[in-house]
Amino acid sequence: MAEIFTSLLRRRGDRIWRAIHGHAFLRELHAGALAKERFTYFILQDYLYLLDFAQVLCLGGAKSPDLATLEIFARHALAAVEVERSFHAGFGKTLGFSQKQLDATHKGPVTQAYIDHLQAVARGGRLGELVAAVLPCYWIYGEVGKQLYKGRPRQPKIYRRWIELYASAEFWRPVREQMRLMDRLGAQASANEKRLMAAHFLLSSRYEYLFWDQAYRMEQWRV
Repeated sequence: MAEIFTSLLRRRGDRIWRAIHGHAFLRELHAGALAKERFTYFILQDYLYLLDFAQVLCLGGAKSPDLATLEIFARHALAAVEVERSFHAGFGKTLGFSQKQLDATHKGPVTQAYIDHLQAVARGGRLGELVAAVLPCYWIYGEVGKQLYKGRPRQPKIYRRWIELYASAEFWRPVREQMRLMDRLGAQASANEKRLMAAHFLLSSRYEYLFWDQAYRMEQWRV
């Protein structure tokens, strides 16, 4: 029996995913010991990332072969926009920065590179390639939320809220929708298409690791 495509992707990405789960950013977040400046940097960069991520999801809708798939991408893109309007703005208020400051923030090096990767796949690849490229963003955050949920810190409350969001059944619903879509498209793909999809999945997983690392280092453009 052929291996389910998401299982194959997860197995191939295991080393990267283990590095993510062991990263100091997440370990310190779980302990409630992460420096506020690092978390603030992360939220600001995530805000910028999700603006472009929503546009990538819209391109997924444009490539959809049927109304059911189009509905998934349209709903997910709208959810990303709503996160921008409410979740990050609310976090900004708690962390002490304004909407004006959010809008004045520039993409960090990893943020820019990750978005460029997603947009290139979305514009030039097939739907299966696009789903493979965006899936780590869904799946890794869900897994991180589940991993950190047990023993989550009481303080700061903002760290606890962040963990609870990504561990929630509400967040996991779209994760599972994208996983099911990935399995369906993977089953239909040729051997060459599967190689491309796996390559996009692994590169996005690496960018997810680097996104945490960028925030921990509070990385800026060197020149």
